[in-house]
Amino acid sequence: MVQSPARVETLGLFPYTYCPCSPSKQINSMVDIVYCGTRMAPEVVDNERGTDAEIPLQVAEDFQEEYFTSYEDVEIHRLMVSDSPRTKAYADAINNNKHLFNDKIVMDVGAGTGILSLFMAAAGAKKVYAVEASGIGVVIQKVAEDNGFGDVIKVYHAKVEDISLPENEKVDVIVSEWMGFYLLHESMLNSVIWARDNFLADDGTVFPSEARIYACPCSLTSFYKEQISFWGSVYGFNMSAVKKYALKSKMTKPEVCLVPESDLLADPVCVKKFNLRWVSEDDVKFFQETTFVGITKPGSYQGLCFWFECDFDGIDYDEDGQAFGTLTTLSTSPFSPPTHWKQIVVVLGYGDENNQQMELTCEEDIGCNEDLNIGTENVGNSSHDKEEKLDIVNDNQESVCPEGQDECRTPNMPDGTFDEISRSSLDNRVETDEVVGWKITLAQCENNMRHYTMTVEMLDPETEEHPVPCSCPRPQCLIISKMLEKEEMENEDTDSS
Repeated sequence: MVQSPARVETLGLFPYTYCPCSPSKQINSMVDIVYCGTRMAPEVVDNERGTDAEIPLQVAEDFQEEYFTSYEDVEIHRLMVSDSPRTKAYADAINNNKHLFNDKIVMDVGAGTGILSLFMAAAGAKKVYAVEASGIGVVIQKVAEDNGFGDVIKVYHAKVEDISLPENEKVDVIVSEWMGFYLLHESMLNSVIWARDNFLADDGTVFPSEARIYACPCSLTSFYKEQISFWGSVYGFNMSAVKKYALKSKMTKPEVCLVPESDLLADPVCVKKFNLRWVSEDDVKFFQETTFVGITKPGSYQGLCFWFECDFDGIDYDEDGQAFGTLTTLSTSPFSPPTHWKQIVVVLGYGDENNQQMELTCEEDIGCNEDLNIGTENVGNSSHDKEEKLDIVNDNQESVCPEGQDECRTPNMPDGTFDEISRSSLDNRVETDEVVGWKITLAQCENNMRHYTMTVEMLDPETEEHPVPCSCPRPQCLIISKMLEKEEMENEDTDSS
């Protein structure tokens, strides 16, 4: 899924408030970093008396309406369909597993222009229910007729939560391209779960069948060169003040960019896995994962890189135990061809010698509105236009939003802020087998389930408790992993005997 460029251009007209980030604090020469979800409607807002007031239900409905309206822009659909790794993964998953679709009743949740519905109809589906709530849905029926599938594809121009199938019919397969940035942000996962629980047959299939979020420490050589170091000297003028401001701004929001494989400093780890056949809405509301890894390539630890993968598992077995069907994987990793999702990078900040109390508030737009003709030479380019606010607040200073104004102005920078940045250790050199750790928290906004708040906290591997099992090279973790591996092998031998 991508976000409409129009949402960036009409930012000032959109009803939103900032999501306040928690204060950063020094942890073993590193800091907590909190990222706010795009145009996230908070649970409460401050009224004129400074007390908490509940946000009306209309706010949540406005977010839903804005979401679907943004997908009326045909350019969004061109970007998605022209994303070859994305569209080809769906085509391969459907065409190579025709046993799941031939003469079956299937549903396409978030059908867009109908390309996935066409794939399923061409694979022999008896009936395809194409569900699309945005205005683009009006063209799907004509597209189906133009391709000889007018009697096969039936369009529901509505939210999937608002439709009903004839005679309470059940579908054999649900297919959806629901994924957002770092899998969950701006995604349709809740709608897919609802459709599964209400329309899927007991023995039905969901494509994708599994989704995973990965993380890996990384250096940001190309990113810093293009986004930060650029401001050192501009046409012969000293612009270092802008350079330091740019660095601080990059530390307040996740960056959407392409990360070269060579910038990864460790083996990637899966921080969260979802089985789409059984995951519940409660499972995706909130989760927190602690991870420790060993560095495999010495370098400058400057960020955390996140991406996702999705499996389409169509493998089944005949009466003789012979497997048929295929497993297709869509990957947005640095090891794979680039997609419109690219990767998400958390830019890390280091040592605060003044121990200044800072509160960072940001409003970001993680969208994608540029052409997908991308290559490694574009590494570090933002994939979207953003408008943000950065407030750096002293202990006794508050960020004030004037009455009648939707956006808060950025207060004056406190004295010494730029010097503080220049003293920060941006290199943060790590060596092979050194252990680094972090805790990631993703929390869904109650008023806008498509948006998440991401919190990343750097951990001291010597003082923090490690998960069990832990894949890091610390001796205690290696011993525990070996013991668990041995126990698992013994259990397998017992089961087979």
